[in-house]
Amino acid sequence: MKKIVIFLLLFSFISFSNIVIFIYHRFDDERYPTTNTWTNELEMHINLVKKLGYKIWTLKDLEDYVYGNKEEENAVIFTVDDGYVTTYTKAFPVFKKYNVPFSVFLYFGGVGISKEYLTWDMVKEMADWGVEFGHHSTTHEKFPLLLKKMDLESFKKYFEDDLVKGQKIWQEKMNTTLKYYAYPYGYYNEEMIEILKKHGFRLAFIQLSGPYNRQISPFEIPREALLEDWATESHVRYVLSRKPLILKEKPYFWKDGKLYVKAKLDPYYSNPVVYIREKGIVESTFKDGYLQAGPFEINNEVNSLMISVRGKDRKEYVRYYLIIK
Repeated sequence: MKKIVIFLLLFSFISFSNIVIFIYHRFDDERYPTTNTWTNELEMHINLVKKLGYKIWTLKDLEDYVYGNKEEENAVIFTVDDGYVTTYTKAFPVFKKYNVPFSVFLYFGGVGISKEYLTWDMVKEMADWGVEFGHHSTTHEKFPLLLKKMDLESFKKYFEDDLVKGQKIWQEKMNTTLKYYAYPYGYYNEEMIEILKKHGFRLAFIQLSGPYNRQISPFEIPREALLEDWATESHVRYVLSRKPLILKEKPYFWKDGKLYVKAKLDPYYSNPVVYIREKGIVESTFKDGYLQAGPFEINNEVNSLMISVRGKDRKEYVRYYLIIK
């Protein structure tokens, strides 16, 4: 009986182990509610993850975990995209107050140029304190959509030139190199990933939700946006309760211009839900280990697909996928 109890306690700990990356943009800026988080909400998020026993990781911690130099544990990572000035004036004092590490992905077309963005003196002060920085492009383009108006080689050159330009700006201002990237709008494709690898980047982040473990590509790391209704305590508790759904193959394909969903799932999963942003929750079947849905007429250029299931541990397992028509 004692051995059974010990096993159940160990299983419970392992099944709870979780890595979740938070993403923010602006702080205390009522002009832009869809990208704003109030600093009292940020303080609540910090206190909540500490109360729940999560470690707060840096991007270096995540890199070490991804490449096998750190064990998985219950961890949260705080990231901020774009480099708006409120990152310094509003959020930075909160992170310092609680001695919490965070990272900022810089849009080089704005930083040091527009009053809406950080100055380089602000960047240097934050870097001296320990803030990690990443690349968020020079032009903030919806890069994969450029393939609608340029050929593949021109597209690859355009993205690489943008990447290199940002690297040069950072090198000139800070005399170091960057190795973490956040895709503008979360839009990416395989060609962009290969170029990031070519230039020595180690991690890249999307803007679709979900927890992370190293069975997911280090160049497709999901993040949880905590803003508006998604900044509440109940929502944060919810996203921290989920587990990553690991699928060996991409769970969708196109045929005759229509979208089909087909995913091989482990037999111990139940209650599957398929969600397509343009369609909402859609009808699906789950038989002989295969989850299937469709075909669907898709009108929007960009969509996301979510597959959610329930495990034997009663936890929700979830994975989101970017779909570009």
